[in-house]
Amino acid sequence: MDCSVNVEAKLKSYVSGRRYEHSLGTMETAAGLAGRYGCSVRKARLAGLLHDVARDFSLERMEKILGDRVEEFSPVFRTSLLMHAPVGGIIARRDFGIEDKDVIRSIELHTTGGPSMTILNKVLFVADFIEPGRRFRGVRTARRLAFRNIDESMAYILTFTLRKLLLRQAPIFDVTCSAYNEYAVR
Repeated sequence: MDCSVNVEAKLKSYVSGRRYEHSLGTMETAAGLAGRYGCSVRKARLAGLLHDVARDFSLERMEKILGDRVEEFSPVFRTSLLMHAPVGGIIARRDFGIEDKDVIRSIELHTTGGPSMTILNKVLFVADFIEPGRRFRGVRTARRLAFRNIDESMAYILTFTLRKLLLRQAPIFDVTCSAYNEYAVR
């Protein structure tokens, strides 16, 4: 399945108007990054479009969708809206017929990052952070880095995120630390 009008139309029934616009921005940004770094533009567009498909779901709805898999996640993660990422992977497969494992994994990792990310995983992670609708201190630097060197961009975004979480004394998930560590030793 590709990013046809049908996928876009169906997505509208899952997300708010603001989230839909963000998804379109992420899709186009991911396509640009994919072209720059030699991965499938079609897959990047699809992952970008569907990455937040579950973002507007309640925590209760997300837990129900995860079913028995909910036990795979820490109790803190289960009380976080970050749970929309693994739920989004399930929805992309179940409701949109996406079978590509790299697209699904990209959706699952787009909020936390993780170890051993593929180019497509990185493209979506970065695209979500820098899409044109984002307005915050640091996004211009991330945009500049994104098209210069995807790994430098990953290091910047992960560092930015960790600093923000530490300042808020918020939980930091192990997969984010693993992703950060991969870039800190380069």
